[in-house]
Amino acid sequence: MSDEAEPGGLGEKGGAAVVATAAAGGCGCLALPVAMGTLVVVLIVIGGLGVLLLPLVVLFLIFNGLPLGDFGGGDNALTPAEQRCESSERILADAAPQAVADRTREVFLGDGKGLLETAPGQEPVEPCTVPAELFEPIRLAGQVCDAIGPVVIAAQIQYESGFDRDFVGPDGTRGISQVPDDVFTALRGLDADPADPEESIAAQGDFLCELAGEAQTLIDSGQATGSVLDLTLGAYDVGLDAVRDAGGIPATEEAQSYLIGVRTWFAPMEGVGPPPRTYPDQPGLRDE
Repeated sequence: MSDEAEPGGLGEKGGAAVVATAAAGGCGCLALPVAMGTLVVVLIVIGGLGVLLLPLVVLFLIFNGLPLGDFGGGDNALTPAEQRCESSERILADAAPQAVADRTREVFLGDGKGLLETAPGQEPVEPCTVPAELFEPIRLAGQVCDAIGPVVIAAQIQYESGFDRDFVGPDGTRGISQVPDDVFTALRGLDADPADPEESIAAQGDFLCELAGEAQTLIDSGQATGSVLDLTLGAYDVGLDAVRDAGGIPATEEAQSYLIGVRTWFAPMEGVGPPPRTYPDQPGLRDE
């Protein structure tokens, strides 16, 4: 992380490529020629060259209208609903790659209040980017407050645990949403089990909304700059005190990579660009 990085998150100005490159300490991943994109991806996946690089290259590929194809997955692993979504996404990507790239950039920099992708023309609704049994809990968690939408909830889960129900974080935190143990107990009670995905998601929604309220207070009082969403995500990862002390998103690799990592999943969760089911589970696309 460059020592010149400024706190405050992604901000309102500048393209996502510029922001992501700056956050990575000016590595220039998103400014590479198109012909180098695939090579860099291969190097990162094989060599594990840093936490930030893989999501930056994924963004580079998407923002330049370059599909990831079957990178990390294949149709054989998809449900029928996912196959329908995959087909419609490929048709759109082939017909209007620049429009997809532009929309991806817009969603990446957006507020995460869009709708989760569902299979076209299906009743009842069949989700394509989250487990079917968790679609409703995620939707409800994204309605707790105006600052947090379902895409934020889903993207954060994807980045925190990859929807692994048995996931245990490096610090021992259980649950797909990785809500800190003391916070989870305070929000859900002593009898609640953080390993229960629905309980974990409910706690996540409540916690994010509490942090969003605190973030708005910091902004209103002039103690921090940045968007409410960025400050909220930063506080979820490194704590509200760290955000307050930094006057925004701390200029550290941990805080900046978390913000970029979660936002990287916004567009795929909405069904814009390559879907998350085709991404590899690599450092940089998961918070480990």
